[in-house]
Amino acid sequence: MPLISTRPTGTGDSKILTFDSSECGSLANLSVPQGVKLVINDKVKSYSPVNLPPSSSDSVSDSNSHTIELLVKPYPPVPSGGFGKFLCDLDVGETAPLIIKPDRQIHGSSNVTDRWEKVCLLGGGTGIAPLLQIARANLQDEDSKPEVIMVSVNRGDDVLMKPEIDALASAHPDRFKVHYLDTSEGSRGTPEFIRGAFRITPSTPIPQDDELMILICGSDGFVDYWAGGIVRDENNKKVQGTLRGVLAEIEELNAEHIYKF
Repeated sequence: MPLISTRPTGTGDSKILTFDSSECGSLANLSVPQGVKLVINDKVKSYSPVNLPPSSSDSVSDSNSHTIELLVKPYPPVPSGGFGKFLCDLDVGETAPLIIKPDRQIHGSSNVTDRWEKVCLLGGGTGIAPLLQIARANLQDEDSKPEVIMVSVNRGDDVLMKPEIDALASAHPDRFKVHYLDTSEGSRGTPEFIRGAFRITPSTPIPQDDELMILICGSDGFVDYWAGGIVRDENNKKVQGTLRGVLAEIEELNAEHIYKF
C-alpha cells in the first residue's frame, strides 16, 4: 500500500499514517476492528487502523473509502522488531507491505455493535487504536445504543489520539465517556479505579454476557497487569488465557466479560 499522508499525534513522535488501500480489493463491510499486518524479513507485526472501514452504502468514488489510517510510534529497530521506525521513515509515495487480516473473533463473533449494553475500552499507548475504531463503530450506529466508556492509560502528557477522543466525547455526551489515567503520577490502576470508571457496582447476579464487555489492548505487560497475558495453545495459536491481574479482583467480572487483544 502506498503512503499518501502523515500527521503527528500526541506530544511525542507518534504519527497517523494514511495508506491507499484501493489495490487491495474492496474494504466494504469488513468487520470492526479491522486489522492489517506488516511483514518484513519474515517478521510480522499487526496494526489496527483508527478509521472505520467503509460500508456498502459508501460511494466508490469517496477517496476515504480506500484509505487505512494507522497510529504508529517509531520504536527503534531491534532484532525482532523495528516496524514502527520502518513505517515512520517512509516518504509519501513509498509503499509498505501491508496485508488485510481476516475478521477477528471476539468470544465467538466478529460483531462488536448492537451486542452489549455497555462497551468498556481499556487501552495503553498505541493499543488505543482498535478501541477507538470500536467506539466509533458503536457511536455511529443509530440502531445501536450501547453506553461506551473508554479509559486511556498513558505516561505523562503524551496522550495518543486525545483530540480525536475528546471530539468523540463532545459529539456524543450522553453515550460516550472517557477517563485518562496518567501512570507517571504513581498509580498503574486499581480495581477501585476500574469500578468507578466503568461504573461496575456490586450486583446479584453477575452481569449477563450481553450486558457488559471490557476490551483491553496494549503492550504484553499492560494486558498482563490488567487481565493476565494472552497465551498460545498446543498449535501455537493465541488464546485468551486465564483471567488474572486487576480485573480478576473485581468479583462481578469473569472471563466472559473480558477480551484481550
